[in-house]
Amino acid sequence: MTFNHRAALTAIYTERYVLSLVYLVLTWLELQKPWLGWSGPPATEGAVLVQTSRHLTQVLLFFFTALLLLLGRRAAVPPQSLKGVLVPLATTFFTLTYSAVPWFPAAMQKNLCPAGLQMPATVAAIVLIVVGPAVALWGLLYLGRSFGIFVEVRKMIFGGPYRWVRHPMYLGWICMCAGLALGFFSAAYFLLVAIHIFLMLYRARLEEAALSDYSREYRDYSRRTGFILPRFRRPAGDSLAAE
Repeated sequence: MTFNHRAALTAIYTERYVLSLVYLVLTWLELQKPWLGWSGPPATEGAVLVQTSRHLTQVLLFFFTALLLLLGRRAAVPPQSLKGVLVPLATTFFTLTYSAVPWFPAAMQKNLCPAGLQMPATVAAIVLIVVGPAVALWGLLYLGRSFGIFVEVRKMIFGGPYRWVRHPMYLGWICMCAGLALGFFSAAYFLLVAIHIFLMLYRARLEEAALSDYSREYRDYSRRTGFILPRFRRPAGDSLAAE
């Protein structure tokens, strides 16, 4: 479904004023959660540490997302289709589904990690859950007022993490999802993480298509940089960035 001018404007104002408010509410709700403890079914100490680390980083991400949405610059090309709005919304708010894990069957909540691997899995999970959101936050702050939720084209930014990877924010979120899967090591988390990562990659491809249609420079940039995983070499010349 292609948007007309009025629908595109509605999407723009919804993103700026409604979604920024939603993220402020999410920040407040995250602050109300027990950070040093566990409110769900019995869990290992590692799972508690994973949950605590997740709370700390989520607060920062939610707050800066709200701020940048409110202060974001106007899109050069607004959302062009319903898919460019609904897929980002589904991806963005999929994180809320993790709170539904206590409703899954007990067998799907059970930690399946062998006893001898629980400590290494926990350490790896904590590293991913700390480093992942830090990378996402770096990308978010580097984008600044060019950040947006929907599939749009704003002023392209070069430098920072975007010199090596076109979607550092998604890289960060994928790391955090992988950390959750390792930390809880349950069928419920493996299922939710797999769906979440699929949505992120699909959303990234939609953004790439919009940016490539708009800018030849972005197409050249795409050939020099990694999609989700970085290429550890210095790109020739300046690079432009997507989200």
